[in-house]
Order: sequence, then structure tokens, then C-alpha cells
Amino acid sequence: MSKIVVRLDRVQLVSWAPQGRKPPLLKGFAITRDSFVRSQTNIKTYARCRQYRSTTSDAKIYWQYERQKAWLKPWKVTMVADDKTGLSYEQIHNVLGRCRFYRFLIIEVAADFSPSTGVDREFVRRHGIFGKSRRANRRQKAILYWGNRKSDKFVRCYYKEELASYRVELELHSKLLRREKISTLDDFDGLPLAIYPKHFQFVTVDWNRLQRHLVRERNSQHLMSGAQQRKSSLSRLRRYLRRHGVTNFHRFLVPHTINKRMDRALTRWMSDFEDFA
Repeated sequence: MSKIVVRLDRVQLVSWAPQGRKPPLLKGFAITRDSFVRSQTNIKTYARCRQYRSTTSDAKIYWQYERQKAWLKPWKVTMVADDKTGLSYEQIHNVLGRCRFYRFLIIEVAADFSPSTGVDREFVRRHGIFGKSRRANRRQKAILYWGNRKSDKFVRCYYKEELASYRVELELHSKLLRREKISTLDDFDGLPLAIYPKHFQFVTVDWNRLQRHLVRERNSQHLMSGAQQRKSSLSRLRRYLRRHGVTNFHRFLVPHTINKRMDRALTRWMSDFEDFA
């Protein structure tokens, strides 16, 4: 049986806190470091970061405090999952219980596809579609990107050696989370519906329908030949057709059969996640 596993990979939030309040002790986590933060830009944000590590897994928490600008929230917290287990309800609840008036900045969900599924870099290039996000050209050719860090979501696709799986990571940003009404931990049950099929699915091109359209509307076999030459990449194919005046590309797309298994994997993940609520 081909295997698809969904995990909650990262959660980032900001929170109000009383002036001068330091990050708390956390059940199930040990403090490993508390140090000054080296500024990576011209704007200093937080002076210190307290780092935690789970006592039972490789999950980590980075808790930034002592804000350097008045417009920043007093605390900024980033939870990073253990690769094999993902973040649990209990771990997130433990953090949120210490935060008042928090707001999620990022919720990152990872889908790991075992080799038996046939999902790899070439498969994603040929069949992956992530809402309205466009494929981004970057130097790291081993990693595929859609969107960017300033858009509603940012997608990374790459081979995860630690799990021997091909990973698709969806980094959902605050604007999208607000639109989907995901503002508390209890709202996480809406994540599967928010992700699939609106922001992540696999599709195939209905070549017969595309050919009928090109021949009927444009009387052009030449365009069809050009489209076939670009079938290894949905992004290249869409750009090619758009340049030649063929719009509403989604008309020629049909869901791939693997979507049913992906939908079940999302449902299974949320069911397991809520069992600990």
C-alpha cells in the first residue's frame, strides 16, 4: 500500500506579555540555551531568544523576547517539529496556554510521499498545482518553490533524506489563516479543508479537450505540438498557452487519482491530532 503521511511541521506566533516578562518553563521541554539574538537585518527586532528541546522527541521551541521596537509584540514563538512525529496538540496547547492575545503568523503542514506513491520532483512539476501561486525560479534546483514569503503561502518541495520520502511543505501565512478563520488551536480542524483542494492538489491535463479547443478556436496544430513539448511542467505549459492567448488554463485540468489518497491522509492526520485534544 503506497503511503502518504501528513505532519504539522512548524507553528509561529506572536503574543502579548507583561512588560519585562521572560519566557516560562514548559512541561515536557528543557531549556537548552538563552542568548542574545544577532540581528540579520538593519532592523533589530528581539534582543534575546530562549531555546527549548522536547524531553521525549527532537521538537524545538525558539522563544524571542525583549522586543527592540514598540510596534512588535512582546513575544515571538516558533515551534519546530520532530521530523518523524510532527507537532502534537499537547505541545502547541502547552505553549498557547502561556500566551494571551496571540496571533498565528505561520502554520506549516508537510505531506511526505513514500517512493511507492510515485511522487517525486518530476511528478510534482508535471502534476502539482497550488492555488493561484506561481512557480518561483531559484538557484536551489533540488528544491521546487511556489509563491514567496510575502504571499499568502509559500510551498517547498524536496526529497527528505531523513524519512526517505518526497516532501511537499505548505507554509500558510497569517493573511490566508485569517481568511480561513484559523485563529485558535480549536480551529486547526479546518486545516485539511483549507489546504485541499483549494491550495494543494495534483492534476492532469485533458489533452483531448485542449486539442479540440486549439483546433476549433485557433485552427492550430502547431500550438498543440508546442504544448506537448512542455508537458513535463505545468508551469511551462501554462506560460506557453498564455503567451498565445489561451486563458483559463484550469478548464483543461482534471484531478489526479492520487488526490483521494492525499485527502484520506489529511483526514487521518487531523483525526490523530484531535485524539489528544
